[in-house]
Amino acid sequence: MTERLGQVLKALQNCLLTDIRIYDFRGFSPFFDFQILASAQNERQVHAAISHLQEGLVDEKIDHIEGLESSRWLLFDLGDILLHVLHKEEREYYQFEKLFIGREEIQVGDGTL
Repeated sequence: MTERLGQVLKALQNCLLTDIRIYDFRGFSPFFDFQILASAQNERQVHAAISHLQEGLVDEKIDHIEGLESSRWLLFDLGDILLHVLHKEEREYYQFEKLFIGREEIQVGDGTL
């Protein structure tokens, strides 16, 4: 587990986001190493995640944020990490985890971070 991934996880936990899942794409994708999913309880929390993550990731360069207009699904491009912050209803509707069948999931809170 990388130190950088641990910093992103800590920032997500500080935003009080839930159901955080990390998927390993190293050796599979030439564009990124990890994808992270996190759920927010409402649009306000999704939108608040923007400023909290920018404050929590001071040393990180956020290349791009997609989804600012709706505040239901944000995609943060951190270079080697793609971070999805979704409203819990959006996440349930799209069943996003099904896209990652076969990818290794890194367990959050098992002492590896």
